Amino acid sequence: MKVAFTTLGCRTNQHDTAEMQVILEKEGYAIVNSSETADIYVINTCTVTARSDYSSRLAVKKSLAINENATVVFTGCYAQLNPEDSSKMEGLDIVLGNADKLKIAEVLKAKLKNDSLQKESSLAEVYMSDIHADREFQTLPVTQFQGRTKAFIKVQTGCDESCSFCTVVRARGSSASDTRENILDNVRHAIDGGYKEITLTGINLGTWGMDFHLKETFSSLVEDIANLNGNFRVRLSSINPMEIDDHLIELISQHEKICPHLHIPLQSGDTEVLSKMRRNYNAKQYEHIVRRASEKISPLGLGADVIVGFPGESEVSFEHTRKLIEELPFSYLHVFSYSPRSGTEAHNFKNNIKNITKKERNLILNDLVKEKAQQFYKSFIGKKVTVLVEERKQADGVLKGYSEHYIPVSIDAEGFLQNQLVSVLITEIRKNKLIGCLES
Repeated sequence: MKVAFTTLGCRTNQHDTAEMQVILEKEGYAIVNSSETADIYVINTCTVTARSDYSSRLAVKKSLAINENATVVFTGCYAQLNPEDSSKMEGLDIVLGNADKLKIAEVLKAKLKNDSLQKESSLAEVYMSDIHADREFQTLPVTQFQGRTKAFIKVQTGCDESCSFCTVVRARGSSASDTRENILDNVRHAIDGGYKEITLTGINLGTWGMDFHLKETFSSLVEDIANLNGNFRVRLSSINPMEIDDHLIELISQHEKICPHLHIPLQSGDTEVLSKMRRNYNAKQYEHIVRRASEKISPLGLGADVIVGFPGESEVSFEHTRKLIEELPFSYLHVFSYSPRSGTEAHNFKNNIKNITKKERNLILNDLVKEKAQQFYKSFIGKKVTVLVEERKQADGVLKGYSEHYIPVSIDAEGFLQNQLVSVLITEIRKNKLIGCLES
């Protein structure tokens, strides 16, 4: 039987998808592209924003439009937080909780076995364990990832923070870390599988090791991974500012295998708003950490998540955010307009911001970061970068990939170079990309 996956949201979700694919392949299922006809469609959902919810629901409709008789599995954070509503979705057969993803094969077996029996209810079957129950970290070695050039290694899941706008704690449970030995083993599997970029992922990545009886630091784990043998590089996914220690900054600045790239969520540049968000840092602390990192790591690819229009965000509050972004060396931003999430503390906050104001503020920050990105890109003209080649664009035959600083790069070159780390001399900027040629 053929199974197709659609993955929405974070890189941890991408790793979860890869794990489910491993399980089903061992059971004899064939994995196909989400746009192809399949017997089973698995939608690994996200619920960070209202847009994420919509995209998750839309993925079900798109799958059924390809094969209306297919079995559809709905899993991930949207499914975890809305199991009852999800079960009523037309065409859905199974709702699978985040803590139950590794049971996907046995759940499908039970479903297919019962297909010959008359179904008493039109509702989807719900498999939902208690995400907050004490649990050991569970993960599998993965050697096949969507895209085939980057391996996403989940080292941690869950979160112990209490951000007022966030649903993650309810969707993923408390923080739990994988063992150092298992992580290193999983990374070795990925390297042996030919992956040239190892991306470390987690729901609250930098808190890895904090739940152990004898606490361990995330930076020490990164060092062990980077010191493994092989031709690969290490990239960190989103990491909160208070989890970035001096050792980690030193490692990124000196170790040739660690990408000089950090994605550090900001959310707001106003300390009062950050306090209402229940973030565990203020604007000055954030600025200090970023400046410390950018002084040591040069050049540093720097990204952040920002929320505009949080309840009570005044013009002065927004100006604090805009000014901070203007002053710090960001190369890109993910700007979100605040959308209330049911079940969160902020859902009941007063002083909501008008949608038109959210759109205006969103546009201001996006325009600002475009200018900063252009300045950052220009600094690479005439210099060499290392690019992981991901694909060849069919229309013009140009190779595409990302530099170690997480900048998109296009290379006009012959030959099959997919999944290779190549040295590229940057010659110009075109359409928000660096353009370069292979170093001879």
